[in-house]
Amino acid sequence: MFQPSNIIEQLRLNFPGYWLQTLRPALEEKEEIRKKYLSRFYLLLAFSLVIIPVLTFVLFFSQDLFGVNIDSGPFFMVIALIVFILQRPYHSYKKTVKNDIMQIFADYFENFKYLSNNGFSIEELEDSLLFKKADIYSSDDSFEGSFENVSLKIAEELLQNVYYTKNGRHKKTIFQGILIRLKMNKNFEGQTLVLKDAGFLNRFKKFSALERVTLEDPKFEKIFEVYSSNQIEARYLLTPLFMERIEKLKNLYQGRSIELSFLNNHVLIAVQTNMDMFEPLSFFKSNINEAKIKRVFEQFLNIFSIIEILNLSEKTGI
Repeated sequence: MFQPSNIIEQLRLNFPGYWLQTLRPALEEKEEIRKKYLSRFYLLLAFSLVIIPVLTFVLFFSQDLFGVNIDSGPFFMVIALIVFILQRPYHSYKKTVKNDIMQIFADYFENFKYLSNNGFSIEELEDSLLFKKADIYSSDDSFEGSFENVSLKIAEELLQNVYYTKNGRHKKTIFQGILIRLKMNKNFEGQTLVLKDAGFLNRFKKFSALERVTLEDPKFEKIFEVYSSNQIEARYLLTPLFMERIEKLKNLYQGRSIELSFLNNHVLIAVQTNMDMFEPLSFFKSNINEAKIKRVFEQFLNIFSIIEILNLSEKTGI
């Protein structure tokens, strides 16, 4: 079982004081802003609950009322506009409040920066070979910084494909979760992928420049499958000790899908989850809630644990 270091335990020990002295006062200050935007939302909602039934009545009874049939196209455009306007108070609140609060939260870790909608580039995601090519790439919260001298970037990512049927346009999710890029202590000559085992479907996976790597650990092989452009390097990387660390990493995220791509001098880790990560704020309820902040804090510590589990802070070996 993984035991966190004294550094992580010290961060956990000191966080309640940071909450009381810094985060809570900041949230109390922003509470009036939340209430202002919430009032604006309810005002717009009340207007919508009046105008939409009126427009619907006019559309369906236009022949009886005016002797003409009204085109439904402009009607649906108006509905779409109303929905868009309804979302504005929330997005304005998020922009003016969440960015400030999340940066104050990130300041606890001294050298972290919070960035909204600043995820990984399409080129980096495609080069990782962890995902099928997507039509839509979108990101939400992201952080950049370092822990124990290891540079890292964290981002929530959503990758989707678009397809059409007779019922219209649809989206299919390819990946939803968090991506974690960690700087390694060496530069790789090739690329190595550690993917979740797909059972009999493994035989259908093909990578033009990569070959399947057979390892001597049957337990690891039941959980993951490995592909690499450099067989020797892949075996040097995936020592029994390092494979054990990757298994611990999977346990850390309670069995969720974990996949890794080692390329150049980074490892990109994809954790599939439909949880809304790094979300301590609410629009409809008071945000002076220590439990919600602590949940995001523990999510952060889990990511720091990855560095310790994979032993990336060490400058010798892997």
